[in-house]
Amino acid sequence: MSATFPFTTPRSFDGEPEAQELLASHGPVVPATTGPAPIWLALSYAACRRVLTDPRFSRAEATRPGGPVTVPSGANPLVLTSMEGAEHARTRRLVASAFSPRMVALLEPRVQAIVDALLDARPRDLVAGLCVPLPTMVICELLGVPCSDAPDIRRWTARLMTSRLTPAELREAENDVQGYLADLVEEKRLRPDSRLITALVLAHDEGGHLTSAELLANLQLLLAAGHDTTVNQLGNSLLTLLRHPAEMRRLADDPALIGTAVDELLRFSRLMAAALPRVTTEAVELDGVRLEAGAAVLPIISAANRDPAVFPDPDRLDLGRSGAAPLAMGFGPHHCLGAQLAKLELRIALLAVLKRFPSLRLAVDESELTYRLETNVRALVSLPVAW
Repeated sequence: MSATFPFTTPRSFDGEPEAQELLASHGPVVPATTGPAPIWLALSYAACRRVLTDPRFSRAEATRPGGPVTVPSGANPLVLTSMEGAEHARTRRLVASAFSPRMVALLEPRVQAIVDALLDARPRDLVAGLCVPLPTMVICELLGVPCSDAPDIRRWTARLMTSRLTPAELREAENDVQGYLADLVEEKRLRPDSRLITALVLAHDEGGHLTSAELLANLQLLLAAGHDTTVNQLGNSLLTLLRHPAEMRRLADDPALIGTAVDELLRFSRLMAAALPRVTTEAVELDGVRLEAGAAVLPIISAANRDPAVFPDPDRLDLGRSGAAPLAMGFGPHHCLGAQLAKLELRIALLAVLKRFPSLRLAVDESELTYRLETNVRALVSLPVAW
């Protein structure tokens, strides 16, 4: 039996029916093809977590020529998400200070102020009025990027996150954003500030910790991935609440649930199908299946987050659910660096919307909603609402 990725059956808004059926009927690890290339799909929570943590499942090997690719921009060997070992630890350490719990806590008043200002306008489209500007403004402030450049940043990000780029188109997209960032780096050298780009420039200039190419590649990663995931998850979370009015009322009546609610929405709302692919560096047994050295493996997060062995009654939204953490933001060494910041934005934005607009409802029939559909990501184009 062999499956295909991207999956061929229609997606539901929340789940990945084909992946869940594969897990139920064929087990936690199944062979598949993605285009002409063979690949293994890790479907269970345990199998995905193993792939994300065991160093024999290598990200660096997956970025070599001919390696498995789901998003072309994710195959750059110079970025943090492709590095491993000491190189990964060195680069992550340089960036991590900006995303520490202390720094995230210090950002809370600013995030609240941005949310309040956006909601003061009573947006009728929550994607355009809240989901897009909030994370974009936050990452701009964190990095030290002018917020006036947000339209260009969104345009570059949309191109870089697509799965359909040819090699020539990818080079063009990266040249656009890295040219912009190179100019910004020179500006920070002349006029340093307290933001992350300045800190990375100083690390590069004083200690040589990052090459010029690594500096620009990782700034590109932070600028794009640092806000796009939150944009999409905030829209998905709001729609999920609107589709489950009893749970939405439960959260509005008990805001103390917001911590578990954000985790449950990350589990339940299908943000992405898969984490970035890995390649085995030696023969490995994964949940009873022997994988030879050089095997490509794709962790299917959307199936792992609905694994009934870990999440009882997995197709039920329960904002008070406790237990295992969902894998929507990864796990292990490559766990999303900005996860705590993203969760802060989600907590503040969701509670503010429910407090201000207790009668919030969709202004159109759900069938009229449109999405940006990629191989991996499902993102709302708009979310028209009424009160």
